[in-house]
Formats: sequence, C-alpha cells, structure tokens
Amino acid sequence: MKITAKDLANITGGVLYGKEDLVIEELLTDSRQFSFAEGIVFFAIKGQNHNGSRFISQLYEKGVRIFVTDSADDMQEIDNREGAFIVVRDVIAAMQALSAYKRTCYKGTVIGITGSTGKTIVKEWLSDILGNKMSVVRSPKSFNSQVGVPLAIWKLENKYDTGVFEAGISMPGEMERLTGIIDPGIGVITNIGDAHQENFPDLSSKAAEKLKLFKNSHTIVYCRDHSLINDIIIHDPVLKDKRLISWSYQDKKASLLVHKKLSEPARTIINVFHSGRKSCFEIPFGDKASVENVITVIAVCMAMGIDYEIIRTGISSLESVAMRMEIKNGINGCVLIEDYYNSDPGSLRMAIEYLKSQNKKRSVLVLSDFMQSGRNDEELYGDVGDLVKKMDVSRFIGIGRSISSKQDSFPSGSRFYYTTDEFIKNFQATDFRDEIILLKGARTFEFEKIAALLELQVHQTVLEVNLDAISHNLNQFRRILNPGTRIMAMVKAFAYGAGYNEIAGLLEYHGIDYLAVAYTDEGVDLRLAGVSSPVVVMNPEPSAYNSLIKYNLEPEIYSINVLKGFTSALSRHGITGYPVHIKVDSGMHRLGFMLRDLDELLTFLQLNDRIRIVSVFSHLSASEDEQFDSFTHKQLGVFQECTEKIAGVVGYRFLRHILNSAGIARFPQYQFDMVRPGIGLYGAGTYPGLDLKTAGTFKTRISQIKRVPGGEPVGYGCADADPGERSIAILPVGYADGLSRRMGNRNGKVFVKGHAVPVIGNICMDLCMADITGTGASEGDEAEIFGNNISVEQVAQWCDTIPYEILTSIPQRVKRVFIRE
Repeated sequence: MKITAKDLANITGGVLYGKEDLVIEELLTDSRQFSFAEGIVFFAIKGQNHNGSRFISQLYEKGVRIFVTDSADDMQEIDNREGAFIVVRDVIAAMQALSAYKRTCYKGTVIGITGSTGKTIVKEWLSDILGNKMSVVRSPKSFNSQVGVPLAIWKLENKYDTGVFEAGISMPGEMERLTGIIDPGIGVITNIGDAHQENFPDLSSKAAEKLKLFKNSHTIVYCRDHSLINDIIIHDPVLKDKRLISWSYQDKKASLLVHKKLSEPARTIINVFHSGRKSCFEIPFGDKASVENVITVIAVCMAMGIDYEIIRTGISSLESVAMRMEIKNGINGCVLIEDYYNSDPGSLRMAIEYLKSQNKKRSVLVLSDFMQSGRNDEELYGDVGDLVKKMDVSRFIGIGRSISSKQDSFPSGSRFYYTTDEFIKNFQATDFRDEIILLKGARTFEFEKIAALLELQVHQTVLEVNLDAISHNLNQFRRILNPGTRIMAMVKAFAYGAGYNEIAGLLEYHGIDYLAVAYTDEGVDLRLAGVSSPVVVMNPEPSAYNSLIKYNLEPEIYSINVLKGFTSALSRHGITGYPVHIKVDSGMHRLGFMLRDLDELLTFLQLNDRIRIVSVFSHLSASEDEQFDSFTHKQLGVFQECTEKIAGVVGYRFLRHILNSAGIARFPQYQFDMVRPGIGLYGAGTYPGLDLKTAGTFKTRISQIKRVPGGEPVGYGCADADPGERSIAILPVGYADGLSRRMGNRNGKVFVKGHAVPVIGNICMDLCMADITGTGASEGDEAEIFGNNISVEQVAQWCDTIPYEILTSIPQRVKRVFIRE
C-alpha cells in the first residue's frame, strides 16, 4: 500500500510544506536508530525533557526527507524544496492516526492482548504456534505503549494472515486511543495486578480501562477464575454480548475446563475439556504463571479453530521467551549483541537498527532460519535479503537449510552454513576483528555456542547492567521535577561501576543536559566514545588543563589557585568566555569557595574575561538523613546567599544546583535550575515518592560443589568449621573482583537457588565458598551477590560501609553485560 506525504497530511489533518509525492515506508521516532533514509518519516515527539525537533536538521543531513512536527518553526533549518514537512497539533496523535489508517486497510485477523503481566509472553507463544499454520506478524518485543503500538501496527501488510499485538496502559484514557489503532477482532486479557496501579483508584477501574480494547471485538478470551475480570465482562452491556471464550480450573460454566494431571518443576500435563472433547497437553513448564499463559494460548487457538495436533505440537516445543538483549565485549576488539531466542521477522529490523546505532564499527549479522513464520521461504528470505542490503549490513552470515537455499537473495560475499555445528567447525577467530556482531537465531540453533566463541572473557563473574532500569529511574526523578529544571547526571567512577561510556550514551539519548565525571581522563574517554553533551570535570588537575580545553570539557573551579591556573592555560590558547562551574562550600567543608572567599573570586572575575560562569553549585552533607535536616536548611541558606552575591557582580544569569539523589526526593522546593542525580539512577537507595528499579546485578556461577565432613574447616586459616556434614559451593569471585573480605566468615550471604546462603571461611583473591546445604543447587547454578534478591544496601550493611563503595569497588576485570528488555 502506497502512502505519500500528501496522504499523511490528509490523514493527520496536518499542513504540508514541500513535496507531496514522497512515499512513506517506515516510521522513525528514535533519531539514532535508522540505517537508511529513503522513505523514512520522522515524528519529532516532544516531552517535558525530550524534544525531537532538535534532531531534524541532523536527520535531514543524513537524507531523511519527511518530518512531522507541531511547529512550523522547526523547519527553518532545512530546505523544503527537497523534503516534506507536515505540521500537526499533536505529533503522537498524528502517528497514531497514520497507523490507524493502515489498520483499516488490513483484511486479515487481528488479535489484541492486554493485562497486567504475561502480555508479551502470550503474544510470542501464540504467534509461534499460529505460525505453523498461517503467516503471522507480531508487535516487536513489548511495543505496547502509546508510541510503541503505532510503530507495531505499521508492520501490518495483507501478506500476513494474522496480526498479534499487545497493548499496555499506565493511566486512564490511554486505552481508548490504542483501541482505535489495534481494533482487534479477537481480544485476550491475561490478568489484572498492581502494575501501574498508582494512577487508578482501584483494580476494578484499571480492569475496566483495559477491557475497552475489546469494544469492537467479536471474541474475548480470558480466565474465568479472575473474578474481577469475569464480573466486569458479564455485566458490561457491550462486552457481555461478545463471543466469550473463558477457561477455568473449576468453574464448569467456562468454555474450557482445565484439570492438572501432572505437575513437576519443569513439566505440567493438563486435560482440557472443550465442546464435549477432552484434549491432553504437555506443557514444558512447571511454574504457575507460565502454565496459565500457555492455557490462555490454548484457549485462543481453540477459539480460532486451530487443529488439536498443531496446538499440541506447538505447546510441547515452547521455550522461555527471551525478554532482553545483551551487549558484551567480544574477541579482537569486537562488540557482541546477543538477541537470540527472540527470532521473528518483525523484530529483525529493530535489532539491525540497534546494531547500526551502537558505534562506527563494521556490522555483522549472524541469522538463523526463522521458525513458525507461516510464510513461504521465497518471499520471506527475499524480504530479509532486501532488508540486509538496504540497511547496509557490512557482513551477513546465514545459518540453516532454508536460509542457505536462498543465498541469491543476500549480498554477494555472504556466508552460509546448514547448522551451527558447521559454523563452529569452520570458525576462525581472526575472521572477526573490530566489528559489532549481532547474533539473532531461533533457540533450536543454539547460538549460545557461537556466543561462547565470540565473547572476550569466559570469567563467569559478571556485573549485569539493565539499561532499561536506568531509563526508568531517570524518568522517576524527572516525574518530580519542575518544568524547566535541568539534569546533570553523575557518571564518575566508571558510572558507579556500571561502565561510563555505555551509561553516558544512554543518558545523552534521553536528553540529559550535563554529564559529570571526576577526572579529565574520564571526560576524554567519553568524547572519544562519541559523547557530545556538555561534560563537567569535578576534579580538574593542572596537568590536564590542555586536555580539558582540547576536548571541550568544563571544569569545576573550587579555589583561587585553580581559577588562576586554568585562566592562565586559557590565555596561552587565546580563549575567552570558556564555560566553567563554580563550587561553593556551603558547610560540607570539602572543595569549594567559602562565603568569606567570594570577594577575592569576584574581584578576579571582574578583571578577567577568560571564563564565563555556566553554573554555581554546592553539595549537601546529609540530605538523606532526617536528623540533620536543620543543618541541610542551613546549608541551603548559605548557598542562596553565595549565589546572590555572585549574581550581583557578574551581571548575567547562571544555573544553580545543589540537590543530589536524596535531595531531589526530600527537598523538591530547592531544585533551583538543575539537579544532580547520581547513585539513585542505578537503583541504589530508597527515596520517598520514587519507585526505583535495581539496575545492577553482580553474579557468578558455582564452579564446584563438595561434601565436607563434620568438623572439618573451610578456607584459609581454618576459619570455618561445623560439627555437621555440609554441601559447600565454590564460587569464582573474590576480593580481586570487588567482593569485600568483610563478607566472609558468615558475615554476608549470596542468593542461590531461591535461598540466601552464608559465605563461609575467609574470602580468597579469586574465590569464595558458600554453605548451600539443603538448597538442591547444582554446579553451574547462578549465585547472586547483589541484585533483585539481595540489595546492594544490604551488602553494604554487612560490610559496614555504603553502597557507593560496594558499586565502585568492582574492577574492570569483571565483565559488564548490558541488557535491554
């Protein structure tokens, strides 16, 4: 279906400037994630802390020619003679209207899935099973938001028999908009829980909002045992008259009655009674949530009349859904992106876009056969080959018999193997150097074997950093900021151990105003990694002044000597008006000008034009501790007096900031012009009014398990002995990996197999031991040092220190793995 810029203006009610006949092929909202410009329409979404219009001129230079924005002023920097510019009232609403129009042109079946949890898993499993019988398009990953849904629906083409999409909401009124875009014929609701409950008065209100998705559906599938959902449906004047396909463990009024025949940790067998027939299914999971998600999938398939054997075969081969993408260091200077086990054609473009957005290395795509696509190979791999060519992937490697049979569809020079083992047999490490490699394969191809060859380190101790959690935490802070309050994000000390290049790049994308590091070399590393945001150096050393200037880094000026030294360096370079940040000592008595020092500072400033003050700031001593609130208020008074005195002399405006993570939460009235979240971005600490997520998980795996007879000691110094026989796990993590020796001798614990177990004996340089008696743990099982089960605050308490020390003590020899959900 051909949609032009003129059509887009008509559909959205916008005003078109420029060319009318440019054809739209793809929608773009992330300025970083695109690989070709032809047919791209960029929606310049604006929010409280994000302005997509800032990227219009940059995208125009890269070849993008179609733009949607809410202000005609945004097109001043581009030449409309070669492009199309559509001005609308609401950019997100315009994108939704475009996708809603695309939906009206689709003739197949659309399935819409909502609920508090399980939406993505049900969508993936259902799509896999339906793919054995028909061609299916699904929403990529968890694209279920006001922006994600229209991006997903845009993929609808009449070459697909069925579309499966999920819808998520966080506040009243949102589902109405998504309903107009998805308009499902079959509606599926998984459950109702507490997620996003803060914007609803009760669960009933939230359930009713979610069920609005099905107002035009002919069929609704749900669990009758969720009485809240069932009551709303059967009493709603519109929903009650739909074709209701419900399932239950006990209610005989349900369409499907389910009896568990066998329940084991990794296997469940159920009998399903439906329309007078008993069907038996073996589910390859034992946990309650997975079993219920599978039953929901069965109910949808039966509602669609899918043959029993197709359902049974599909269910028995289901695998856990990979909900994340992992980014690791690879061999020979490579970067490895692992997105396998999430292999469907719809998500391939997203994965390649992410691949191309990471850095300037050559790109390599390793792709397996697609499973359960429902499309003929000629068409499917023809489309995939066109995508690989269009997105300019440097090298392509195909693995599988189907993809190998369509080699002519791919760029010349591509390599193909029938199996993963054949690839491994022919693997040469020297074939991969200074490249970024995306692994995307179906589970049956066991791409973890390829990952093991390409990963730089095999040390099983890792610090796993969840980039989505950091994004969430940033938005939690933003939620309580006043309009216009800026953010300086602290990424010093290797971003609190997380890895500053990756974290800085993420924060820069989210529109952070400033980044702050401790030393000049950290700032230089950020510049070399491509970070262009303003970077403040908190401890500028005289020997590094030239590097500061060369890489456009902005120093903290905390004393007259530093001021004189830095202005002398500026003088040698002939520079005036260089941006600096003045640190005042409001009572912490660390670095900074005290109130009595300001006269000398201001006299110097009046006689010297080498610098220009960008901000004046200070640091609170105990913002997190209520017992020192009177001292905090005293500090704030001193800070205000200092800034007023400086402002009275310099004659121009500058930014003021004093609040750290705890201060932002506890003293929002003192936001001034900017705030400085630090450790809170990484999910450490508890702050009133903020729901932060753990961003870092420090973990390892059990190397060996041994039975130690009663009375025998464990470790150096014979420090631990017990009268009873014990199961001891040896873990490959020690004090050289940042595990404090204070954790030893039962002072600390690690989380293994659902249990917090004591660390026993003295901690060694590279190893430690834990008592896993009675846990049922096996060699190779994961052991969490801190993360979602044991907080970093708890570890700090065991070690008689603070979370900052725990996080920053993890050396770079520990592999960082970056994940995206």
